[in-house]
Amino acid sequence: MSEILTIRLNSDPQEPIPWLVWSPAQQEVIASGEAESLSQLTDYAADRDVVALADSAAMTLTTAMIPAGSERQLDTVLPFLLEDDLAQDVDQVHITLLGKSGEIANVAVIEHKLLERWLDDLADVGLHVRKLVPDCLCLPLHDDGYSAAKLNHRWLLRTDELEGSSAEEGWLPVWLQSLNSAQDEDGIKTVYSYSNIPEDMGDNWKAEPCELVMLLLAQQAMQSRHNLLAGRYKPQNQIYKHLKPWRGAAIAAAVLLAVLGGEKVADIYQMEAQAAQYREQSEAKVRKLLPQNQRIPTTSYMRRIIEGELSRLSGGGNQSGVMVWMSELGPLLESAPGIQLDALRFDQDRGELRLNARGKDFGDFEKLREALSTKYNTELGQLSRDQQTVTGAFVLRKEPS
Repeated sequence: MSEILTIRLNSDPQEPIPWLVWSPAQQEVIASGEAESLSQLTDYAADRDVVALADSAAMTLTTAMIPAGSERQLDTVLPFLLEDDLAQDVDQVHITLLGKSGEIANVAVIEHKLLERWLDDLADVGLHVRKLVPDCLCLPLHDDGYSAAKLNHRWLLRTDELEGSSAEEGWLPVWLQSLNSAQDEDGIKTVYSYSNIPEDMGDNWKAEPCELVMLLLAQQAMQSRHNLLAGRYKPQNQIYKHLKPWRGAAIAAAVLLAVLGGEKVADIYQMEAQAAQYREQSEAKVRKLLPQNQRIPTTSYMRRIIEGELSRLSGGGNQSGVMVWMSELGPLLESAPGIQLDALRFDQDRGELRLNARGKDFGDFEKLREALSTKYNTELGQLSRDQQTVTGAFVLRKEPS
């Protein structure tokens, strides 16, 4: 299974965007952090599957009674079943059937304008998402209690297999009291917290081990069968998706040819051929320098990835970018000429540089490790021999200044 980029989409566009890259094969976090905009995640999405988490604060998870005989037309009937319970017109919301049990249907309700804003923002930076899961339903499920975790200054709570919500910390006591009152016959339930427990929350809170909340959500989202991208938002066929951006241009070109007439056709073809040649040359150079960006749908997209790469390599204007690392690394590599680098991965957020290397024997790696240790906090991973070649990986971190 390939690496997966998980992005949390916020209801408030001003909030930082939590994200994480997880490798199921290696069972490790490749990179994680918070982005100011989706454009900063374009590089991380290259050659990876992308899964999105929907902010629970922007939706309602609720239930509806299924009238007898309407199971086959349930998708059509659901908006009318919820009409009296919703604060807005049913035409303004997207309703997803999450599951049903007997006469009860569990649904997720979210405004069309927010869902469309998310999808437009993703498309503008070339991110293709085929799965959008409510974030609260990515918390672990406990039969004898609730799951809770804090993300972006709000608390997520999963109360059942298909039920959950989000609340500000100040509303937690009232929120939990109302939940316990609704299930009074079972007594006060345990709250399994995957974040630091707030003060004065009571003895029914239990701390659960959790290294990163986004890692917990990402792993659960991989296994989730829920997807808000249904109905009109169902992901398009990949061929149609690639053709669609050029459909408008093709129509406009046909109209233009009809208006100008035959005498201008030759000039237009010549200009178009020249423009296409310039674009092909530019794209070829970008693909050579940035092989992870093989698909370049528009000229503006090509400009954005170039600007983003320049910003990334320069470290956002500070003195910790990869170019600084490379200038320091060059002389150190000369101490072990038998080592060849196969790949390099720089993580600005974690402040580390990973080198995948190969050499003829184990001694070459030890020699390079000693040289790198004079400048960096150096970790040498497990070495493996393949016929006459030894391969391994270094992880470099700078000592705190």
